[in-house]
Amino acid sequence: MIRVIALSEFEQQTLDLVLKRLQNAYGVGTELSRRASMPSEAYEPAADAYDAVKTLAEAEDVRTFGDDKILFLTDRPLALPVGPMGPGPVDGFADYGGLKAVATTAGLGEAKALPLPDGLAKRAARQVGHLFGLHHCYDARCAMLPGWAEGFGQYPEVSLCPFCREKSERRIQQA
Repeated sequence: MIRVIALSEFEQQTLDLVLKRLQNAYGVGTELSRRASMPSEAYEPAADAYDAVKTLAEAEDVRTFGDDKILFLTDRPLALPVGPMGPGPVDGFADYGGLKAVATTAGLGEAKALPLPDGLAKRAARQVGHLFGLHHCYDARCAMLPGWAEGFGQYPEVSLCPFCREKSERRIQQA
């Protein structure tokens, strides 16, 4: 089960579209568990964004069972620690192979980006894929294509390439 928690105000039809596309992509149940607020402890004034790692640590969880995954959705900008190549684009973050992930709508609607519902669904699917142990994929039609890669906005569908689908199905069956 993929349990979704909205940390910002989203229209119900946007949330419904995200849930439907996640269920279609991974073949597991999805539900909107509740709405909550962004954890104030995660806000980084210097970056004018929320620290994605702290957001996962501080956000209110829901009760999970067995192999459930938790996905937080927000409209706030996210930040990660600066790497050796400088700050990178952050449209979400996942505890790779773990329990929780977050995806944001920040930056959607800009040049070459998908509109809000489609872009959020695709970003959410990629973060859930990381929870299931999937890496980035460079097939432009695959939901595991990074948001910054050329071609991300060309395909609004949320689907996995055959390789990522097979790998995710194996991980889900093992769980």
